[in-house]
Amino acid sequence: MSYEVKFYKDAYKSLRKQDTVTRNRILDLIMLLSQNPKHPELDIKKMQGVENRYRLRVGSFRIIYSIHDDELIIIVIKISSRRDVYKS
Repeated sequence: MSYEVKFYKDAYKSLRKQDTVTRNRILDLIMLLSQNPKHPELDIKKMQGVENRYRLRVGSFRIIYSIHDDELIIIVIKISSRRDVYKS
């Protein structure tokens, strides 16, 4: 059972701005995420204070996403460096 991955416009733009190595690394982990959104081997944590949001650590980058199990969709909300991703 594979999940469909959708990107917010800002997350997609941020992904496109990354260098090729970083972009491929992020996309590889997003592919793993689509197979299992709570993959035990990935560095995933549930975010506090927000319902249904998770963060995936990729080196110094963070991917903020939400899971919609009933529709089998993962929505990537934000991709940014650690210092900027948690700012509103």
